Amino acid sequence: MPQYDSVMVSHKGDPRKKKKKRKKENIFVSLVRGLIPWKGDSAGEIVRKIVFLISLAALIGALVIIAKTYIFDPVNVENDIKSQILEITNREPTKEEIDTLPEKTINTEYAPFYSINQDFVGWLAIMGTNINYPVVQGEDNEKYLYEDFYGNYSKNGTIFADANNRFGADENMSGNTILYGHNLRSNNFFTEVTDYRRLDLDYSLQFLREHPVIEFNTLYEKAKYKIFSVMLLNTREEYGEVYPYHTIHEFKSKTEFDNFAAECLDRSEFFTGVDIQYGDEFLTLSTCEFEIGLYDMRIVVTARKVRDGENADFTEEELAAFTKNPDPKYCDTVRYIYGLDEWSGRYWDPAWIKGFEKDDSFVEAAE
Repeated sequence: MPQYDSVMVSHKGDPRKKKKKRKKENIFVSLVRGLIPWKGDSAGEIVRKIVFLISLAALIGALVIIAKTYIFDPVNVENDIKSQILEITNREPTKEEIDTLPEKTINTEYAPFYSINQDFVGWLAIMGTNINYPVVQGEDNEKYLYEDFYGNYSKNGTIFADANNRFGADENMSGNTILYGHNLRSNNFFTEVTDYRRLDLDYSLQFLREHPVIEFNTLYEKAKYKIFSVMLLNTREEYGEVYPYHTIHEFKSKTEFDNFAAECLDRSEFFTGVDIQYGDEFLTLSTCEFEIGLYDMRIVVTARKVRDGENADFTEEELAAFTKNPDPKYCDTVRYIYGLDEWSGRYWDPAWIKGFEKDDSFVEAAE
């Protein structure tokens, strides 16, 4: 067995001691050394790195601009689309565009839009607002939720008519034409429809007085509509009653017609005193509501078509007579939020619907 001397031996100069290994360079440091000019780099290597960094910065800048414009800032996309639409609006249609129109079209100024998209059915405008757009109609009510007028994907969608509505040269429009549009964070599309029903009802009443008429022209006629109802409606059964306004397009009898008009007045935030009679055509605008804090609520504005020979404008006296409904017919959850008991009844004048039979649901104030 080998013997070891008990004397301590210094490791200095001891050949048995192994040399220390060079510490492995940090991966991050290695990456940085490979990307930016570093001590010891040749002139050519420094130039290569500088060119690469400039190119990388330009690429990142371009991606940020694209993301901001088309992902995080859809307002610019909306404005781009509207600019394109207005550009077409401000020029005369060509003969080729007019030739694409259906027979018996009278509003040939819309030929450029129809030539681009044969789903075009009309033009919607509310004087004094940003609502001034073409309207399309798809085979269902899903297509134009996320498709723009030019057929491109867009989460902003397009203003579109309910797929069940009728448009044609040889027939009347539907009894109730329903138009849908998104409520966006800009003032485009149907954002300003929500001004008819804000939490600040005094503001909305004034807005209604300033914008009481809707214009909706099809390829076959020009028409204006007087607003008679502004509703906050629920689409979820868990919140209470769901009034199926979106399923009502035609009226097979005076009773169906009267019931629809009465339901709109029951639920309306305001009364405008517009008279209604069987055979009138309605126009309904529908968009999402976000202020109240419930999912899938809708603001729905309904107007009655101006009759032949009737003045489309309200007089100053008529506008001054617009008033709030003391108790709109809300769903249960909204009544709970507002601290309201059960609906107290009808406050509108039954004479507003020609031939409507008054019943016990009317309160004394309506007499």
